[in-house]
Amino acid sequence: MSNKNRIVAWTIVATAVAAIAPVAAMMWLSRQAVAQAEHERLARYAESVIARAAHSFDETQRSLKSLSPLLLLPCSDEHIAQMRLISVNSRSIEEMGYYEHGQLKCTSWDSSVGARRRRQAEPVFTTADGVEVALDQRSFVADGPTMLSIQYGAHSALVHRLRFVDVVLEKGVHVVLARNGFGPVAQYGGPVAAGVAEHALDGLGRQDVDGFFISTVSRDGWTAAAIVDGDHVLEEMTGQQRWFLPVGILLGIGLVMLVLRVSQARLSPLADLQLAVKKKEFIVHYQPIIEMASGRCIGAEALLRWRRPDGSIVRPDFFIALAEESGLILPLTDLVVDTVVREMRDTLRQDRALHIAINVAAQDMKTGRILEVVSQALAGSDIRPEQLWMEATERGCMDIASASLTLARAREMGHSMALDDFGTGYSNLQYLQGLPMDALKIDKSFVSTIGTGAATSAVIDHIIAMAKSLKLYIVAEGVETLEQAAYLAERGVDFAQGWLFSRPLPVEEFVAFYCATLADYGSGPEIIRGPQPASTDSPAALDA
Repeated sequence: MSNKNRIVAWTIVATAVAAIAPVAAMMWLSRQAVAQAEHERLARYAESVIARAAHSFDETQRSLKSLSPLLLLPCSDEHIAQMRLISVNSRSIEEMGYYEHGQLKCTSWDSSVGARRRRQAEPVFTTADGVEVALDQRSFVADGPTMLSIQYGAHSALVHRLRFVDVVLEKGVHVVLARNGFGPVAQYGGPVAAGVAEHALDGLGRQDVDGFFISTVSRDGWTAAAIVDGDHVLEEMTGQQRWFLPVGILLGIGLVMLVLRVSQARLSPLADLQLAVKKKEFIVHYQPIIEMASGRCIGAEALLRWRRPDGSIVRPDFFIALAEESGLILPLTDLVVDTVVREMRDTLRQDRALHIAINVAAQDMKTGRILEVVSQALAGSDIRPEQLWMEATERGCMDIASASLTLARAREMGHSMALDDFGTGYSNLQYLQGLPMDALKIDKSFVSTIGTGAATSAVIDHIIAMAKSLKLYIVAEGVETLEQAAYLAERGVDFAQGWLFSRPLPVEEFVAFYCATLADYGSGPEIIRGPQPASTDSPAALDA
């Protein structure tokens, strides 16, 4: 799959996720918010139940203990009146009784127990200060639900279980209370499924069981749980989602726009080029340079080619300018240097007269960075500096002071320097005199006018004259016809390159071409014609 197709596929997936994820996230957040709020509400109910239970138990204990010190004759009118007064004034106590030798002798209502005589209930729990608690105690005077019997000494107080959970509940809430050590004491409220209340007392904190929301609290010897049916929570959740859903939709729209913007940037030519540089999708082709006097190949210009993963070649005029504008030309130049040294090392070592020319970017001409790059690449390669030419364009040498310094340093290191594409910039003698050059390359746009009668065709003669006056080697670019080659040779041009001789070649084909010219060397200045293009692309577009 090509990089573009991968980006398109990624965009489709990312757009779908960006549209759905915020909405789903808001739905989830709304559920979490409602669940959190519901558990906090239930925890407050459980805390209230414990507070109520502790208050009822403490009040009952105090009432029982207040009777013990009283010097009242057991079951006398005064004694019964005192028990009755405590029962009436207490919010928790329903009845009180007095026992002698474990047998009920009188109650808070009368002294005649008659057939209601009963033994004191066996306690299931005793506090540290001697208060005993018994379960399922029947009323002393009437039929009804069994109560808790809280006993201290000879006195017993009967308390309805619901007194321990006597808090105001909202609809649907169920509460359950247990005394740590002897189990459930009371529960009431909305209906719950069998076993849910018991399960609620087994844990602490937030619990969700069989569709019920539960909050359980344990404190001061009591454990209380508040329970609500999940259907009630879902109703609340629906109301919350009315607020969260629009936020999710707005976030989704924003994320979709961001994804589309990012994907558009990644599909831009610059992003495509950046990825290609990162993945090193570039190769080097070599444009043979022919000595006009002998027809021998004496070198080549290293030209960068972008080969996509599918094998297609991107034309240089589509990416070189973008690389220069974006600064990517620097890592591309480094790639060319490393590739030339790696691919051409053996051939250059065998023929010390052979050279490879490398194009130098304007920024490198200004800073001189390329000199260190080339020096490191050549270290240990046994390639001589004079075998690596550097070519700078007129545009790259606009800052003459900086360019002159870089050119001078390069020549001191042994490199030959050529001014590329001459004729497209300043193109005057004063300009050339300010730059320490070894060779001048005539731009192919002027070579193409030879024999056409165009008004600019005479310019090439002036360029040749200028170069000769400065004793520079002359290289003509873009030579495509025998007429052009003859014209240039007649006027003393030293070297030429172009599709008349060969298209830019991969390294194996260039080496074969170079060897072929060596075999023919000595037969005279016959034009050597190499492999001709199979592509329909114009030579002007690819010879760059």
